[in-house]
This record gives sequence, structure tokens and C-alpha cells, in this order.
Amino acid sequence: MMASSASPRTSQTARTAPRSTPKPAASRPSLRVAPPEPAAQAKERIWPALTIVTSFAVVIAFVVAGLFASDIQTQAEIDRIQTEIEELRGTRIKVLARRAWHDSPEGLSETATRAGLVPAPEVTLLAPLAPGLLAPPARFDPFTPPVAANP
Repeated sequence: MMASSASPRTSQTARTAPRSTPKPAASRPSLRVAPPEPAAQAKERIWPALTIVTSFAVVIAFVVAGLFASDIQTQAEIDRIQTEIEELRGTRIKVLARRAWHDSPEGLSETATRAGLVPAPEVTLLAPLAPGLLAPPARFDPFTPPVAANP
């Protein structure tokens, strides 16, 4: 209770430390410029690093965009080739169907009629002959001139 009865002014002065006496000028260290704070150094170093990282990101973005463009061009070429293949398959099916029709009896008959061929008035069946029943040909080689008889 005694401390509470004292005046506030006297209690403040009792708590403060006594002032020290100034040192002589010769014993004080020389003043110099303080080095920059670490935060300031980090700010100075971040700009080059940020520039490098940003440049790298831009280069990567262009590389990815180039790969996508190449992929799109390749896919367009594949689609064009696939369309051509489908068209050729359709053409092949039509040609095979036309060939099959020409090989059929109806197709042969119609093609022969258009070409001006007419059916024979009578049908003669050919029978195979046994070997040796036919006379030998007059000339053996039809491509060589005939040989004159010996005089």
C-alpha cells in the first residue's frame, strides 16, 4: 500500500535508469554506411531471376504452341488421306461390281450385242481328239520363211 500512496511522478523517476555520461569523441567508433538490408538485396536480385523465369516461360509457351500447330497440321493431313482412302474404296467397289457384271452371262451378252457380234446360226460342239489323229502341220514354224527344195 505504500507504493500506492506515493505520487506517480516519484514512482516513474525511481524506475528509470540513470543517464549515462557521454563518451569522449576519441573512444567512439567511426561512422560508416550500413550495408543494405537483406530484404533490399533480395529485391535487387529478384528482377534478373524473374526476367529469366518469365523468358523461359514464354519460350516454353511458344514451343508448346508450335507443337500444337504441328499436331493440328498432321491431323489435317491424316484426315485428308483418310477421306481419299474412303473415296478410293468406294471407287474400287464400283469397279469390282462392274467387272462382276461384265463377267456374268447377261453382261457378256449385252457387251457382245453392243460390239456387233451376233449368235451363230448353229452350235457346233468340239470334241478333243486323241494324240496322233491329226496330220502334222505343213510348216513347223510359221515365223520362218519356207525353205526351198534342194536342187
